Amino acid sequence: MFKKFLPIIILLSAALVFRLWLTDKGWHVDLFSNAGWGEWIYEHGPGKFYDNVYWTYSWPTQPPLINSVYAYNKNLYINILGRLAWIDFQIKKITHVREVIWLSNFVTWFGYGKINTEIPFQIGYLVTMKLFPIMADIFIGLIIYFVSGKKWQWASIYLFSPFTWYLSAMWGQYDQVSFLIALAGFVLVGRKSDFLAPLLWGIAVMIKPTALILLPFAVYWLIRRGKSPVIIKLLSFILPLIFFWITTAPYTNKNPLVFARYDLIRIIFEKSEPRVTVNAFNFWRIFLGDQAENQQMKFLFIPTYIWSWIVFGVLNLMAGYKCEKETKNKYVLWESLFLITGGSWMFMAGMLERYYFPGIVFALLAVINKPKLVKWWWVISIIFFINLYYHWWVPEFFGIPKNILSWQNSLVTRILALANTAVFVILAVSLYPPAKLMPGNFQKLFYRPAEKP
Repeated sequence: MFKKFLPIIILLSAALVFRLWLTDKGWHVDLFSNAGWGEWIYEHGPGKFYDNVYWTYSWPTQPPLINSVYAYNKNLYINILGRLAWIDFQIKKITHVREVIWLSNFVTWFGYGKINTEIPFQIGYLVTMKLFPIMADIFIGLIIYFVSGKKWQWASIYLFSPFTWYLSAMWGQYDQVSFLIALAGFVLVGRKSDFLAPLLWGIAVMIKPTALILLPFAVYWLIRRGKSPVIIKLLSFILPLIFFWITTAPYTNKNPLVFARYDLIRIIFEKSEPRVTVNAFNFWRIFLGDQAENQQMKFLFIPTYIWSWIVFGVLNLMAGYKCEKETKNKYVLWESLFLITGGSWMFMAGMLERYYFPGIVFALLAVINKPKLVKWWWVISIIFFINLYYHWWVPEFFGIPKNILSWQNSLVTRILALANTAVFVILAVSLYPPAKLMPGNFQKLFYRPAEKP
């Protein structure tokens, strides 16, 4: 039994060690903001968190739950440091060695080391901030392993693709954490415990509000494919509200729902001017490049923000229609989620580069059933990695790519955006043959199934 799972155990262990090794190789400024929020809550409590006006890096722009996680990281860091110091002390006592150099040096580095004199946080605390995204990466790889029928090769594609470790171990972003929880919710649907799926989707949104894009389809999927009785399905949507109330109440003396309506929406969604694209190599970048345009900008006489809602609605309708027609296709869920998340990022306004993460992973899950399409997945995943690197430029020794990407008013990035859009369309059409999605009478005119040998 152990030998059967040995390849995936080795793979997950190698992926974990590799990410831990990377944790001090890059520091994104967003991580400093998150660390500042967590440290403030740890020292002062959550009560006045959103009222504080003195911040070293940036004002809070995230929901209460994720800020509580940042505060927990500070506590976790202190506990880890204490355990390491205790182990170091005990080893010295047992061996009667005055100093176990490598361990003592590590404890000093982890507990007291600083990046430089300008950054006020200990290296150990910043490394600890990255542990949750790293572990989320590992568990996403494990889910891919089981979805693929226990084929470790598919898990390895994800775990060692550059965009995964770049986001988690280098950036320290929590996109993987939110995605993992949302993914677990979809995995639950169709099982006896699928009444917990709305709670998981709600938690995913409370970690990263970008998960909101999944909710319309998630509700549809639970109602159509869930095994729980209808009344249980309906009642299950109360669970995320209760959880939101519990996790938000410590941050305000208002009713948490009132606080969400009049404060959180402003803090999270109205923090800056709504732009058509924010460093995303998507459809809009082909025309705009690095140019910052408001979402009121018109495209074919219609403001881009209205195009966003039209696109989002059409994508969800297409996904639902496909699910109704292909009830026996066990990969239809992943194909539908790729269409919604990938298409939304590609054609909706206001997208940051890292918001494409769910679309990339759902695309990988979808092509497991059609491995010939994996070559196109490699294209979009590599462009996604380049997109993440663009504007952050870490590691800095990649000087030549930086010059190429910045050349001629970012002309190369526009070309990459065009390629990204084209490959998305290729994948979408391959997974969603237009003729097959037509009603029966029209389908006969355009689509003829392959003859059996």
